[in-house]
Amino acid sequence: MKNDLNQSKVPFISKLAYGMGDVGCNFSWMFVGNFLMIFYTDVFGISMSAVATLMLFSRFWDAINDPIIGGLSDKTHTRWGRYRPWLLFAAPLTALVLILTFWAHPDWSQTHKIIYMAVTYCILVLGYTCVNIPYGTLCGAMTQNMTERAQINTSRSVSAMIAIGIINIITIPLIEWLGNGNARQGYLLIAILYGTIFAVCHIFCFAKTKEVVEVPVAQKIPLRLQLQAVAKNKPYLLALLGQVLFGFILYGRNADLLYYFTYVENDAVLFTYYSMAIIIPSIIGAACFPKVFQLTSNKGWAASVFAFGTGITIIALFFFSPVTSPIPFYLFAALSQFFFSGFNTAIYAIIPDCVEYGEWRTGIRNDGFQYAFISLGNKIGMALGTALLALSLGWAGYEANTTQNEAVVAIMRHSFSTIPGILWVVTALALFFYKLDKRSYNRILAVIKYRFLKRKKNQREYDVIALGELLVDFNALHSNDFDSVVYESNPGGAPCNVLAMLSNLQKRTAFIGKVGDDFLGHALQQRIVRMGISTEGLSKDKKRNTTLAFLNDSKTYPHQYLFYRNRTADMNLDEGDVDADMLSRTRIFHFGSLSFTHKRCRKATRKAIKAAKSKHRLISFDPNYRPVLWPGEEEARKWMLYGCSVCDILKVEASELAFITQQTTIQNGVDFLQKHYSISLILVTSGEAGSQAFMGNRKVYQEAFLTNRTIDTTGAGDTFLGCCLAYILEQGMELSDHQLQEMLFRANAAASLETTRKGAIRAMPTQAELEDYLKQLTSF
Repeated sequence: MKNDLNQSKVPFISKLAYGMGDVGCNFSWMFVGNFLMIFYTDVFGISMSAVATLMLFSRFWDAINDPIIGGLSDKTHTRWGRYRPWLLFAAPLTALVLILTFWAHPDWSQTHKIIYMAVTYCILVLGYTCVNIPYGTLCGAMTQNMTERAQINTSRSVSAMIAIGIINIITIPLIEWLGNGNARQGYLLIAILYGTIFAVCHIFCFAKTKEVVEVPVAQKIPLRLQLQAVAKNKPYLLALLGQVLFGFILYGRNADLLYYFTYVENDAVLFTYYSMAIIIPSIIGAACFPKVFQLTSNKGWAASVFAFGTGITIIALFFFSPVTSPIPFYLFAALSQFFFSGFNTAIYAIIPDCVEYGEWRTGIRNDGFQYAFISLGNKIGMALGTALLALSLGWAGYEANTTQNEAVVAIMRHSFSTIPGILWVVTALALFFYKLDKRSYNRILAVIKYRFLKRKKNQREYDVIALGELLVDFNALHSNDFDSVVYESNPGGAPCNVLAMLSNLQKRTAFIGKVGDDFLGHALQQRIVRMGISTEGLSKDKKRNTTLAFLNDSKTYPHQYLFYRNRTADMNLDEGDVDADMLSRTRIFHFGSLSFTHKRCRKATRKAIKAAKSKHRLISFDPNYRPVLWPGEEEARKWMLYGCSVCDILKVEASELAFITQQTTIQNGVDFLQKHYSISLILVTSGEAGSQAFMGNRKVYQEAFLTNRTIDTTGAGDTFLGCCLAYILEQGMELSDHQLQEMLFRANAAASLETTRKGAIRAMPTQAELEDYLKQLTSF
């Protein structure tokens, strides 16, 4: 994604599709907010106290799942983006749970009713969270243009107001019509209809929106740091307070609406007339938000203006009745909905801007996490509002489907007008202190852009990145006195050996791995830096030492390795040490099998492989079998076969090929691998017997260049592979037989030169040395 897209205009179809997402949300959640409580008490036959308890308990459930879903959506990485896939998969499942929630069983026992209510409602809340948090966060990922965001949220709010109006107008008549006088059947059929609309709207939103804002990737941010970042985000805290008040007022009053018209005005049909009276003002109010924002240049102040207007006009409703004074009643109802709709647009338009403020203030961008707490705040307000209403009605003596006493009627009247009106004025005062205006936001955004471009400029592009072990090789110097053998230290580790050869051939390389925070680790880091290998992916372990390997003198003993690798640093490489973004900046990713010997580094390696594959990078693998480092042969073979299953280029020594495939000849071993895996190029080395390249059904052989100056064969295979990868970088993977022959010729020559010196990394030939040696070979 290009950064200049972040300020671009969002297509009309995308704004419309985003608005349709909130149409879907309201056909689920506003239906729940307005009708579920009276469905539970008057249709399902559940006590008011049980409903109140559920409303409060469910918020504890929200406190757990909202931040989890927010964090998971931030970590989601797909070809569709971070947030859109949640709409595609979670919406249909949530629609099914909505249907189950409105499936009444009035003949069940009270205990069974409560259990069914609690289970279905809590699953419904989780499902809605899985849709609504990614949906709400999606706006911030569509653009960073403040005006465009205002228009997107206007589309959302206008669509929502239309949906709410339609729901409130048609639901009661539809319940009667579909149920044929049976409210139980009517609610179930309505839930099926609304659930279908919910799913279809979100699938349309998924299909026609696009995420273009580039977000820092592979950030592993502890919960403590995320909470600290939120605490420093003052505009966000005000927005969170506004959402708590918003949820308390809106859902508490909405839950009261049907009770008010049914038991105070004595006619439930008046709810439909009320809904008809407010639908047009709600659309106009939502559409007016951009104009008010343009005048104030501050979304918080715009929200404050709308909240204040909502409060004054709702308080006025206390003095009128749709029966005795219908004109002023419906006039103030229309005005209150006009102001409310403007507020509804403004309060959600604030949130994406707070994300950028937080990124500027703390360096942490966590859209989903922040929206999760916004959602949680709204739901806490909803829980308190609906639960307090239910508890108050239950305490006052509410009885379903009968005439209510004066105390119950008074609670219903004040819950409809004076109480929410006063709280709206309080909300207006709180949001007056919101200071993030348009000028401040643009200045903050400019700083974020500068940081982004600076970070991009400093990010290097690589030809090859290798992951694995970086260790110290102690080579035994020949001695006639067996009681005193001198060891010479050299940097080693097969993946880094490969990079050393590539660096000598002028390729850009980087290493991912871990060394101890000790003098040996520091020396290794300095050495590979001098070799031209980037240490961007190298980390140090303060608690574990650098890995060591001792090599005996092949002239005195059979050549063998002795590893000191027990709880050492390279084994402790974990997923947090692997930057997925780094793997997007390389052409080839190389790894060996030693990173699979232990669970922690195995997870890190698999993360790196997944990241490289997701960017369609070439993957190279060298089994480099060391029996003493594995718990058993079957475990080693299992993970080497896994390496074969994910690689494009395999370099394997003949004895390793026999071990991995359990075949007795090289050709049979290659046939086995080609039958089971899609490996484009298999390189088989056989020491003094030369090397072979297998590509499809083609095979090329190159003899070895033997020399009497050979003193140490350590790293010869890595030199060979480094040369082959360099050739592929220059010529590509579509190689002719002649090119394969040329590649093997150069690689064998380089390996021959490397064996004439001690110390794998420092023994690698330079470009000039290799070219001179090639001239000597071709002159004979």
